[in-house]
Formats: sequence, structure tokens, C-alpha cells
Amino acid sequence: MRQGDHQLREQVPHALPAEAARALREILRRRRADTQAIFGMMATLASTLDLTRLLRYVVALCAELAGCPGALVYLWDEDRERLVVRAGVPGYERWVGRFSLGLGEGLTGWTALTRQPGIIRDDPTSDPRFKFVPELNDDRFQSYLTIPIVGPDQRLVGVITMHTEAPHEFDDDDLVIMETVSSMIGAAVENAQLYERQERQVRVLHSLAEASQTVVQTSSLQHILFRLASTAGEALGADRCAVLTLDQGGTHLVVESTWSARTEVVGGVPTALPADGPWGRLLGATTPMVLSRREHRQAFTAFDAIAPRGRTALVAPMRVADRVVGTFLCFSDVAWPFGREDRELLATVASQAALAVQNARLIEALTQRNVVRDLFEALALGEEGEVGLDARAHRLGVDLARPHVVAVFEVTAHPPGLDGERIWSAFTQDLAGELPGSLATHRDHTLTALLRSPDAGSIDRLTGRLAELKSAYERPPELLISAGISRVCRDVEDYPVAFEQARRALLMGRAVQGPGAVMTFDELGAQWHLLTIAQQQVRDVYQERLGVLLEHDHQKGTQLFRTIEVYLESMGNAKLTAQKLFVHRNTLRQRFEKIRRVAGIDLSDHAHWFDLMMALRVIRLREVVR
Repeated sequence: MRQGDHQLREQVPHALPAEAARALREILRRRRADTQAIFGMMATLASTLDLTRLLRYVVALCAELAGCPGALVYLWDEDRERLVVRAGVPGYERWVGRFSLGLGEGLTGWTALTRQPGIIRDDPTSDPRFKFVPELNDDRFQSYLTIPIVGPDQRLVGVITMHTEAPHEFDDDDLVIMETVSSMIGAAVENAQLYERQERQVRVLHSLAEASQTVVQTSSLQHILFRLASTAGEALGADRCAVLTLDQGGTHLVVESTWSARTEVVGGVPTALPADGPWGRLLGATTPMVLSRREHRQAFTAFDAIAPRGRTALVAPMRVADRVVGTFLCFSDVAWPFGREDRELLATVASQAALAVQNARLIEALTQRNVVRDLFEALALGEEGEVGLDARAHRLGVDLARPHVVAVFEVTAHPPGLDGERIWSAFTQDLAGELPGSLATHRDHTLTALLRSPDAGSIDRLTGRLAELKSAYERPPELLISAGISRVCRDVEDYPVAFEQARRALLMGRAVQGPGAVMTFDELGAQWHLLTIAQQQVRDVYQERLGVLLEHDHQKGTQLFRTIEVYLESMGNAKLTAQKLFVHRNTLRQRFEKIRRVAGIDLSDHAHWFDLMMALRVIRLREVVR
């Protein structure tokens, strides 16, 4: 700014209230019509809360006051940190919202940076503050005047830029008038912006309330997501919105709903997209982000399937806790900067969408689980019902004419706070992937499955696959999963017995091999009869004597009961028993003598080994089924 301009600015009078009142009355007496026009201008600036209408009035007013054919109003955009054209005289409307300058860029940016008026009277290219902008076709202009717009709190509001094609001597009167008016404009624009923000917040809250009511009242996920998409699109001024959900396998994004601000519908929108590449990177986001076609070409190549005309995208992750369920996208067909408030709004809407998706999936899973559970109960009881077991199974994708086995899985050692729902849901998906055509349902710490046997003659192969599958979820020793597997079912009549076989195999496996065992019913041999005995209250002499040992172990901290168990499992091999118990053979002999004294059991008498082994099994089973 030139020195004379600065001195003039310092000389602008600041009249006292009494002096100003006398001056206004004198002006009104002598020039009533002119004074009324000025008062009308002031009233218009103070009373107009429609920001667009206010800026149109401001740009026309400034052009008339300075006698300039060209005028633009730039407003400061805090999110973009740029001056954006928000109003212009006829001929410049197409640049509104599309053209911007950085702080300090050109004469307009210099005025914003220094908060001082800028004047170029002639030959603008010789002024270092000038910047030629081909888009505005400003090479035909010779004189420029820029006035800062500052709010009452001295916050930068924007800049008024005026120019003429012929050299023009902007004089002291131009500066006094424009600076005086700009202070009123600053207050008026701040009021209009505040009103616009508050009105938008009210509108958004009302839309969100309606959307929330829709979520509660409707059971259609697509309807809910479309309502949320339209709410976000209308509130953000977007041209198109899309809601995509991540499938249960995590491999594809399903296009659940799209919304467009225009009546025409973009054709060819896919129903699903691979959840990798650009889409995979979006799913990893934790906060909303703004992407532009110029800077994110690869992402927009993927976006073109949904919004081919989009130039700017606002993307918000859909998460429930730390779990990703999808992504929410809003597109603008122009390089429109979605700001902080826009990001906060879409984050709120995306959270509602994520909850709607999660609730819909839970309801679907519960419904599916109940249907599967009803089928399993009917199979276990052999009840055909009105529809028939074959038909009911067929509806769930199961062909009972093919060989199946029943498997029961149970978390038999687990840490506190175990999330059984999460483990069994993932385990069910793995079962379906490993053995297509299988069904499963779970409750608490138990999962029951009907598994298609790939080879009816080889249960061992199936057992190995299940053992490997469950090991991926185990964390020994605090998390172990036991499993029991029935014999192969080749007919509907086989299933009632098969469910009981799987349960007995599970219990016997835990009792004999410990938590985490996988046992088939055929491996039990005749031992499965012991389960029935274990559920009775009758005790034989061997159970009573072993019970005495258990009580002694509890009181004294010894391992006499376990010593008998290992000795009999080792077929009376003292050396092997000592190795398994990690004791010396002399210690083992001492334990045998103590067992004889405490419980009257003589392990050297081979005739009682079978009875002792059966009693041991019954006691272990009784502990399991208790």
C-alpha cells in the first residue's frame, strides 16, 4: 500500500455520538432523499440474513459506489484456508464457488494478508502484488481496488475486489466510502453466516431425528440406508451419495443404497465391489476424509462405478466399536470443499448407518439361528412336522440324502469375559467355507453343527480337519475347545441317535483326554455305556475307595488318584508311569504303599485293574456331567 493511502486511512474521522447525531440531522435537513437512500442501504445490510442475497446486494452496491463495471466478493474459507469467490457482477456468476486464491496470492490475497486496501491505478503487470488469472480473463483490466472485509471481532471475513478496463484514478473518497461500507458489510456477513450455520444445524438435526425415527420404525435395511443417504446428501449439498456394506467374509463391498440430487439415475451401478485396492484403503480409515479427483485419481477410478461425474468425495467409515461394517460416500460434481462441519455431520450419519447394519445383521443371524435350532431339535426328536425334515433342511441348503455327521463343540477352558458370540460367529463362517452345505447354531459356550461328510468312509480325515480348524481359535491353556463327533448319518432316522452320540463323545473326550480333545463316538468303544452309569447315584466299592483317595488328595495336596490313573493307562508299566508323572521310581513305590494304607487298594493285584479303570472313568465322567 502506498504511503498516501495509509495516511488517508489514519485520517478517517471517528465522530463522537453527539457530533454524529448533529451531523446526521443537518444532512437529513439539507439532503433528505440522499440520506434516506443511505439509511435504506444500512437497513438492507443489517436486516438481510440470506447470505447469497446479501452478497449479491453487496457486490452490486460496491460496483455502483466505486463506479466499477467489474466486482467480486471473496469470503475466507477456514477449512480450505483460501479466499473463495462467493458473489460477482453479471458475467462472473460461473466462478462463484469455483475460483479461489491463497492468502497473499495476488492483490486480493495481499489485502487479506495485510488487512489493508490495495490500489493499482494503471499498468497492473508492473505491480509485484498483481497476479494474472487467465480464468477470469483479467488481462483487459487496468485499475484495481481491493478492500478487506473484517468482522467486529477483527476476524478476516473476506475481500471486495473491483476493477475497470480503462485506467481509473481511485481517489480518497473511494477509499473512505468503501472502508466505511466494508465495516458494515463485515458485520452483516458475519450475522448472515452465523444465521446460515444455525439454520443448517436445525435442519440437520431435524433430518437426523426423522432418519432416527425411520431406523426405529422400519425393518428394511435398504429403506433405512436410503433415508440416511438422502439426509446426508441434502444437508451437505452433495450431488450423489452411496452406502456400501462389507460382507461377512470381508472380501466384497455391497452397494446397499444410492441417492442422487437429480431425477436422472446413473445406470450400471454394480451390486458389489471387491474390498481391496482403493476400497480396501478406504475401509482402513478411522475418520472422515475429503478426496479430490485431481489428487486421488486411482480412488476416483474406483468411484466412477458409482459417481462418474464426481470431482470431490467425502468418505466416512462405518464402524461399530473397532469393527468395520462399511463406508459412506458423498460426491460433489464440482471441486467443492467439504468442510469440518460437513465431516462431523457425515461421521454422525455414518455411525447411525453402521448401527443399522449391525442391528440388521444381528436380527438376521438370530432369525437364521432360530430356524437352524428348530431344525436340529426336530432332527434330534425325529419329528417330521407339517413340512417334513427333508424339505425344512432343503430350505437351509442342506441335502439330508447326503452323508452328514453331528458335531458338538464346547469351550471347556476359557478366560473371564470370553466373547463367545464373536468366536462362534467366525467359527461358523470357517465351517461353512471348509465344509460347504453345513449348518451350525450356538448358544453360550456350545456350538452344534451338522457337517457334510466329504468321505462317508473316513471320519478320521474329517476329525483332523476339525481339530486343525478349532486350533486357530484356541489359546492354551486359558482357551480350549473340545469336540465330539457322531457316526455318519445316511438317513433321517439316524439323526436322533447321532445328536446323543456327539454329546457323549464330547463328554467322554473331556473326561479321558482332557479339555481340548476331539473325539468320535466310534473311538469310545464300549466306554460310552459308562456315561449312563456316571449319571446314577449308585456307588460300588471301587468308586468308594477311589473317592477316599480324592478326598485325601484335596486335604493333603497329594496326587494319589492321578497316580493310579496314569499307572493303569500305562498298562502297569512302572517305568513309563514314573516318566509321565515326573517322579523317581522309588517315589512311585512309596505312593503305591500310601495308596494301600489310605484306601486299601493293592495295585499289584492285577485281577482288580479292570474294575479300578471303570471306576476311574465313571468318577471322571461324573465330574464332567455334574
